[in-house]
Amino acid sequence: MRNLVIVGGGEAGFISAITAKKTNPRVNITLINDSKEFYSPCALPFVISNEVGIEDIVDDLEEMCRESGINCVIDTVVLIDTKNRVVKTKNGHEFRYDSLIIATGGTPFIPKIPGIELDGVHTLKTIEDARRIMEVIKGVKNAVVIGGGAIGVEISAALRKRNLNVTLVEICEHLLPKALDPEFSAIVERKLSENGINLLLNSKVDEIIGENRVDSVIVNGDEIKAEIVVIGTGVIPRVELVRDCGIEIFGRGIKTDGFMRTNIENVYAAGDCVDSRSLLTGKLMLSQLATTALRHAMTAGTNAVGGYATFEGVLNSMLLKVFDIEIGRTGLTENDARENEIETITGVARGTTRSHYFPGSKEILVKLIFNELNRSIIGAQIIGGEGVAGKIDL
Repeated sequence: MRNLVIVGGGEAGFISAITAKKTNPRVNITLINDSKEFYSPCALPFVISNEVGIEDIVDDLEEMCRESGINCVIDTVVLIDTKNRVVKTKNGHEFRYDSLIIATGGTPFIPKIPGIELDGVHTLKTIEDARRIMEVIKGVKNAVVIGGGAIGVEISAALRKRNLNVTLVEICEHLLPKALDPEFSAIVERKLSENGINLLLNSKVDEIIGENRVDSVIVNGDEIKAEIVVIGTGVIPRVELVRDCGIEIFGRGIKTDGFMRTNIENVYAAGDCVDSRSLLTGKLMLSQLATTALRHAMTAGTNAVGGYATFEGVLNSMLLKVFDIEIGRTGLTENDARENEIETITGVARGTTRSHYFPGSKEILVKLIFNELNRSIIGAQIIGGEGVAGKIDL
């Protein structure tokens, strides 16, 4: 019987497993993960804000695998031997494979800031991170969030909903600099400010101060009181396991082709540890979104057991909810286009989510970005009170 081993039991790993089982039920599938708790990291800010409970987002990975006919091993992989096709774990187990899928995910990027190691400095990537933050914020009043991308914005809003005094520090001139153009970022900035979040844009954290615990943060030379600091500076691929086993890494992520194959025969990869190709520029990029991980996983799971599926690339469509507005984007921003030497035409339209007279109708703002040469749409940004998800779902 053919053996498929999957390293990593997050969304990419589990979807790979069930896709493989559906594609070829005769394959023996073993999924190895270091925790039996299965959840979406996208839900964690809503746990912090107390809008959902931990019990509402966590499932039992072992039970899910058992119901799907998948062998689940709760252990930590310490070695991948691609020459002998063996995976070794911390507890001394060895698993031989005919096909292997690497779905090790990502880990928070930790900037080099003096004091970053102090107690009270947190990240939000795992359910354990959420539990620690939930416990700490019971007794604190002041929080500093470092990083104004999607993670930092969501964390800031969540902490503010818990009535903390929140300062959000972003090194760029605007929030969400990789996702939105400045005029749309400004709308998000106003929404955060209106809800009492102190924004420090174009600012740098010099140092985190404290004896054993965080007491304050120095930003641009000024001291800001903080009993908790949350790092939201992005995620980097977890590729430590593959660095010494011959699997090619491009930039920061594992390099794969359109079938999610690595450069090693019968070894595939999926999720946040993998690079994707932009459908608009043709360049490799990190697209660490749940929607991308899902498509990676379905492609890898199908091909690893003898099926046929392709992954053409990404538009990097993304959706956020911040207080009472929804923020969506897809494709290229104007800045992305400039970096790729694409001349653009843009159009912005303001309207309502329903007929203006209909109860509950809310304002919505749409920006479209066109390639000036061929008039094709290469990007879109939408902010509105509702209905953004369906319009940006590409």
